[in-house]
Amino acid sequence: MENRILVVDDDGQLTAFLQRFLSKQGFDTDIAGTASEARALLAANTYSLVVLDLILPDSDGLEIAGEIRHDSRTPVIMLTARDELYDRIVGLEVGADDYITKPYEPHELLARIRSVLRRSMISDTQDDVGDPHSVRFAGLELNLVQRHLTDMSTDTVVPLTSTEFTLLHTLVKNAGEVLSRAAIMDALYGNAINVTDRAIDAHITRLRRKIDPKDQTTSLIRAVHGKGYIFAAELEPEQTASGAVPT
Repeated sequence: MENRILVVDDDGQLTAFLQRFLSKQGFDTDIAGTASEARALLAANTYSLVVLDLILPDSDGLEIAGEIRHDSRTPVIMLTARDELYDRIVGLEVGADDYITKPYEPHELLARIRSVLRRSMISDTQDDVGDPHSVRFAGLELNLVQRHLTDMSTDTVVPLTSTEFTLLHTLVKNAGEVLSRAAIMDALYGNAINVTDRAIDAHITRLRRKIDPKDQTTSLIRAVHGKGYIFAAELEPEQTASGAVPT
């Protein structure tokens, strides 16, 4: 169901409030207080996004995040009770799209939810004939319409979160140019959301693991000291939605 959200947190008072609050904002919201309840709901339903607490009574939230990421591209926002960099970085490392630290304002969570959902949506206007359809580099093809990455040597899809896709798309669009962390933050989160440089670095590290050739020591995404990152792969001509290569 469109705009259906799962909130996983063992604080019953909080989840009951969030269910009412998010419902008023147009989101059909299910709640789970344990990892087992979350697994059952995830198995039975399709969600647009999952809000997931780091600490659960019967499991680690990171374990659930890893399971979600293994099975789907459903966006995940991690909740952490402590403002510790380690928790946030590990959450991003396992594939979470964003994080928020408790206590938080409901409207801040709402802004994060809308931001992540916006990044994960497929724009209907992207499929117009003549618009860029895909771009190839280093044996990979990034499909800008279907929003997925394919390893052309094996014809298999490389799983990307919505944040990783947006990050890779941003780097590819600016291939050969140095992008500052601030510019990357703006592309991923917009001006309304503040994240640390380390969060960007964590996303870069995870993306490198997925796209870098296993037999090369140089990454396709290179760090430029004091400036940011540059996408250094050689791009092949972009494909259009009609399959033709623009001249």
